[in-house]
Amino acid sequence: MSVRALLLLALLLACKAPAPLRVGTSGDYAPFSKDGQGFDLDVARQLADALGRPLELVPFRWPELAERVAKGDFDLVMSGITWRADRDVHGWMSLAVGQGGPCWIGAAEPASVGVNKGGALEGFAHLRFPAAKIVAVEDNGSLPDLLAAHTVDAIVTDSFEVAHFRRPGDTSLCVAQSYRKVYWVAPARAAELGPAVDRFLRTHEPELGKLRARWFGADQPRDPSVHLVDLVARRMELMDAVGAWKRAHGKPIEDPEQEARVLDRVAARAGELGLDRASVRALFALEIRLARRIESETRAGTPNLDLVGELRPAIARLSDRQLELLAAAVPVTADTFTPAALAPLDPVLQPAESAELVRALAGVSRAK
Repeated sequence: MSVRALLLLALLLACKAPAPLRVGTSGDYAPFSKDGQGFDLDVARQLADALGRPLELVPFRWPELAERVAKGDFDLVMSGITWRADRDVHGWMSLAVGQGGPCWIGAAEPASVGVNKGGALEGFAHLRFPAAKIVAVEDNGSLPDLLAAHTVDAIVTDSFEVAHFRRPGDTSLCVAQSYRKVYWVAPARAAELGPAVDRFLRTHEPELGKLRARWFGADQPRDPSVHLVDLVARRMELMDAVGAWKRAHGKPIEDPEQEARVLDRVAARAGELGLDRASVRALFALEIRLARRIESETRAGTPNLDLVGELRPAIARLSDRQLELLAAAVPVTADTFTPAALAPLDPVLQPAESAELVRALAGVSRAK
């Protein structure tokens, strides 16, 4: 075979080779991604194998994460990413793979606090310690040294990482475990890769449970009902930003025409999925009523997001995903939803509202 023919064959083979799955990783966040090991790195290898693509790990620093996701430097990020409203409007945030909450090591009411810069925990530090000096660092792994050197009185971490950061003699405190860890698919890949990642997570739950037991110390089982509550909580948390936009633009909280469109849309989709339209309509009517209450309140730390271009598309996606999980989960009973499963609702709903929502979820049935 001539050199020309060999080059042509090599080119054809290269064209047929699957593109690598580019996964962003910080490399500084145990037990998810630290020095080439961790839960998310194990899942990334399994995901790439399931998709039939070679894995390419792409490092990032936390302060630059959002910018690099927007630029498309990764297909997705798998590095202990916490779901946040300002992230969910860009790309696709997968079903949650774990659940924890913020913690701090050191003084109970510190005057100075060290925290990783650019992550969800920096926002928590500002809200929880408004009078403290916040020292945001780019090297997450340096936080224990800051505390040991008495540069700060406390460091903020979370329930996953606290055991890796706590040193003999340290004291720590944690709050409710309402933070969900997800995988962030870049906007350019969201439509195709986002649903594929969710399918992988649902079909590989037994393997994920074993990995969680190894890396987290508990398997934290995540069935469709757990995912369902999480998606409802995400939809509710976006309502803070919806209310902020309406106030900033002089718009009323209640929007009967938009609410009617939403109810008609979810009822139609419910019918396509084999769900009872009336019970689905009742569920979403309750979610809309709860959303109005959330929108009417002003909360610190609410992200500035556009209603039409960012929030409504994200809310519609969450509604669709909620319906798909309902189709997989029903019938469910109220006692299906454990306190741990309901924890993501705690930041946005009152206990009586959560109980009402559980009844509505349990009331959804299949079409007769």
